Amino acid sequence: MLSKIRLILWLFILLIAGYFVAMNNISVTVNLVPGYQTVPLPLSIIILMSIIVGAILAILIAIGDWIKFKIEISRLKKQLEICEKEKESLKMNSLKESEQLYKSKEMQESR
Repeated sequence: MLSKIRLILWLFILLIAGYFVAMNNISVTVNLVPGYQTVPLPLSIIILMSIIVGAILAILIAIGDWIKFKIEISRLKKQLEICEKEKESLKMNSLKESEQLYKSKEMQESR
């Protein structure tokens, strides 16, 4: 069922893209820097190329954030491991202290 919905969604997107291309077939040139112009291209192609370049830039920025988050996750996992070891150590120390207190009370009561 989900695959049928995806298929319908993609067909709808293609239909809209086809309509967009048909309505924007005027040739235009783009002034990138002073003195340099692109060859005349249909407006729809220029818009689609702009969208693609924007998507690529967004992906590159997202990859940088993803790497930063992975580093942070590994740092936090190491910190968690250290805290778990410290917790176990404190638990063992507490047990030893309570055991010593119990033994000392027994010794005092037996006198």
